[in-house]
Amino acid sequence: MSCMSIFRAITARLLFSIHGIITIWRLYLVTKDTRYWYLACVLGFLLIEMTVTLGKKGGKEWKWFCPSLMIYLMCVVPAIWFLELHEMDRRIREKEKTTTNNTEVTYNDSIEQLSANLGSVLGVRFEIRIPLSLTSDEWIRTLEQILLLVLILGRWFLPKGKLTHDQLSQLLLVYIGTAADIIEFFEAFKEDQVKYNRILCITILGIWSLSLIQFSLVLTASRARRDQSGLVMKRESPDSETIGCCSPDVYGIIISILMQDLPFLVLRMLLIFRYSVLSYTNMFFTSKNTIVIILLIYRLIVVQIEKRNAKMKDKYGSAFDDYKNRGKRIMDSLSLAESASSGTGSSHYGSRAKLIHSVSCHSNGFLESQNVRRTITDSDKQRLARTLTMENIDTTIC
Repeated sequence: MSCMSIFRAITARLLFSIHGIITIWRLYLVTKDTRYWYLACVLGFLLIEMTVTLGKKGGKEWKWFCPSLMIYLMCVVPAIWFLELHEMDRRIREKEKTTTNNTEVTYNDSIEQLSANLGSVLGVRFEIRIPLSLTSDEWIRTLEQILLLVLILGRWFLPKGKLTHDQLSQLLLVYIGTAADIIEFFEAFKEDQVKYNRILCITILGIWSLSLIQFSLVLTASRARRDQSGLVMKRESPDSETIGCCSPDVYGIIISILMQDLPFLVLRMLLIFRYSVLSYTNMFFTSKNTIVIILLIYRLIVVQIEKRNAKMKDKYGSAFDDYKNRGKRIMDSLSLAESASSGTGSSHYGSRAKLIHSVSCHSNGFLESQNVRRTITDSDKQRLARTLTMENIDTTIC
């Protein structure tokens, strides 16, 4: 175990802990409820997980699943849920108050900072202050965006484990694209039909939480979005990376559809057809999610066809390629014969073009020539047979 692996493992988990504490700190300042500090106990599992990873795995991360990212999400996501629900209740109360007074809905969001007074020692006052002055809603959006940024940086700092450098770089690019889609998803809170609807707000938060789980699925998430862009790596063996009944490609595509694209599409279509939210961004990203799902399904079909062909080639060896080439040759010669028969006198073939016999094997098990037709036995199939190609237009085809 190298010192660099230990340093990277500690740095990543320290980054997770700092953002988790800041989020809980903000929640406490808003609600003035000390019970929310119990959410910080989840960060204690990061210490246990780091001990197991450094001791048992030798500093190498797990191949298919990243437990440290999952623990981090278990701490931060509930805190953001409470912040969003508190902000939603405040908006609804303001609307009910203005509705009762028959006045227009207005907000007087004050600029707030994060600060904590640690007391004074020998007349010296100790205080922790984050120099950011934001409104309540801006604080929530900032914490949500920093969450996605920390997920990307944390995955970069973590030891790559069994991932290659190429896979890690692709995974980080995948995370950036996924994070951009998730950030845009919160733009729905700006719509009046959404921000005063409790059910829609909870639904959006639920879909957002579901989409974050894919960050903890390492190779599967990488293959899902890599397939989406068409950058598919060729494998040497069809069964070398098979997990269960399917390959990682199939798992990645299914997870990408179920955890992000399909829920996003369903919610956006619900906003359009049920709540008449016809904004430009909503229409654009609805079309985008539809196209992505179609491409992923198409990619799923291609993966299955390639897998079947790879198994056939692995089972029959070079005979499978010979079979495909011979079939292609037969179709070419038949199409050539038909075009020559219909185009008598053509300058390409001339009036004295002749049909000759070339070497190939019919896929239907019969050998056809001008005067002979007989069934090919199993032993004959190992030998070369004759089929028709173009040379003489005067010779008839049986």
